[in-house]
Amino acid sequence: MSGYNAESGLAELRAMQQVFESGPLVRATAQGLESWQPLNRSLWRYLQPFMTLQAGQTGRCRRIDGHDIHYWEGGNPEGPTLVLLHGFGACKENWAFLAPRLASRFHLLMPDLPGFGLSSFVSTADYSLAAQADRLAQWLIALGRDNVFVTGSSMGGAIAALLAARHPGLVAAVCLMNAAGAPALHMSMLESGIAAGRNYLVPARRSEVAQVFGICLHRRQRALGAFLALAMAGEMAHRLPLNQYLFSCMVASLGEVWQSLPTIRQPTLILWGDSDRVLDVTCGDALAGQLDNARMMVLPQVGHLPMLEEPRTTGQVMADFWLSHHSGIAATPADALQI
Repeated sequence: MSGYNAESGLAELRAMQQVFESGPLVRATAQGLESWQPLNRSLWRYLQPFMTLQAGQTGRCRRIDGHDIHYWEGGNPEGPTLVLLHGFGACKENWAFLAPRLASRFHLLMPDLPGFGLSSFVSTADYSLAAQADRLAQWLIALGRDNVFVTGSSMGGAIAALLAARHPGLVAAVCLMNAAGAPALHMSMLESGIAAGRNYLVPARRSEVAQVFGICLHRRQRALGAFLALAMAGEMAHRLPLNQYLFSCMVASLGEVWQSLPTIRQPTLILWGDSDRVLDVTCGDALAGQLDNARMMVLPQVGHLPMLEEPRTTGQVMADFWLSHHSGIAATPADALQI
């Protein structure tokens, strides 16, 4: 049991918001946001074309609501469309190891969410989770896509839930992967850090980036974490003022995600790593308690990022779920899905 009803869950999320907003972590200034410019050169920018090749995708861009939204597109153009939404502080490259395992059966779309990755940040724009969901709806309509499957990781999961609730005609089914937007019975390392005045997901300097991946990934993934920290240290530290602001926008709108859950009628898969130290696995139980058409699966020895830690298993679980809810695709063996 989740331990939360609609009212108590909302009260818990608002209490968490108050702790965050009353602490020392809300630091971004309008002047700092207006003057911020992306890095033109960094190790991560050098590696991104190779990640695109690894994913087997094509980079594209579409202008929506004053934002240039950069995204990957690929896979089977005749298959059902699967939209993959990354989490806070991340980018479409989070899906680089999972995408090839789904490409034979699904048409894939993976955006850099507005404000993240290569997509535009506009200092005067609304970056609440609902506003992000509405931008994605505009983007899907512009691409001529509806009846899509949506998977969202962490913050992307919160946006996926709002997309399904606010634009039900666009979304056929949802996968909430270690998703934000629900209270937990146990305080995570991220939450305890915020209570103590430290946000582990917003590193202020290059030396702190390794800790981000140390918290997000299971301890078995030390080598992967070390590589990602080396590759992304400069980029993540440079994004400090943006990430401070965007994190505040996210925290302020988590209650809206929670309130939207009972309106979601689409089939929903809740997928979680049992060792998540960012969002405790009991958040998944809370989500399941608010959704009428959901089932939950917990992956053993997996942290906050299943698509990076266990792409084979994650891909298999997701494919099984999508295929079971799409009558136009016959069930196929795992090897046919390149999993």
